[in-house]
Amino acid sequence: VEETRLGIPLLFGFDVIRGYKTIFPIPLAMSASWHPEAVVDAASIATLEAASAGLNWVFSPMVDICRDGRWGRIAEGSGEDPFLGSVMARAMVRGIQGDATFSGNDKVLACMKHFALYGAAEAGLDYTKADMSRHTMYNDYFPPYRAAVEEGVASVMASFNAVEGLPATGNSWLMNDVLREQWGFGGFVVSDFTGVSEMALHGVARSDSVAGLAL
Repeated sequence: VEETRLGIPLLFGFDVIRGYKTIFPIPLAMSASWHPEAVVDAASIATLEAASAGLNWVFSPMVDICRDGRWGRIAEGSGEDPFLGSVMARAMVRGIQGDATFSGNDKVLACMKHFALYGAAEAGLDYTKADMSRHTMYNDYFPPYRAAVEEGVASVMASFNAVEGLPATGNSWLMNDVLREQWGFGGFVVSDFTGVSEMALHGVARSDSVAGLAL
């Protein structure tokens, strides 16, 4: 941070989905418990183990609402209900970040994913478009994302899919209007794996200009 030109911290991030060394039930099963405090405890244990291994950042929680069992990643989320999904999103963020002061060495940055509508991909096909009205977005799919933001989540991961014809990674309405202006998110956004280059496959920009679109 202090000795490089841009002052960007070096963060070691990892997918800690249902434990690090100690393995817990999948998030879908934990949500079926209707026991958010147990989820806080599980996330706290996973975070302590991850932090002890040198991690600063975990790519969790995944809070995508999904109502199509064909989607292969449904096991990583909390199911189809926006209320339950919101409760579990808050519990995971509390377990990972604590009070978000990061004054101790047993908490790390959480990353809420995948913003937005990743679990609503058409026909359960990964990476494709999610096409719905804004009424359905705000009432059925957005609540867990917003709950994580209100709980103080430090980072957000953009989803691969297109929303209203634009990939989320380069979707200004999602990332600026909704996430930052409407919900007041003050953390940082990270792309998912090859999410930036995949914008070319969606046909919205050439491969030599997608980075600028993401920025």
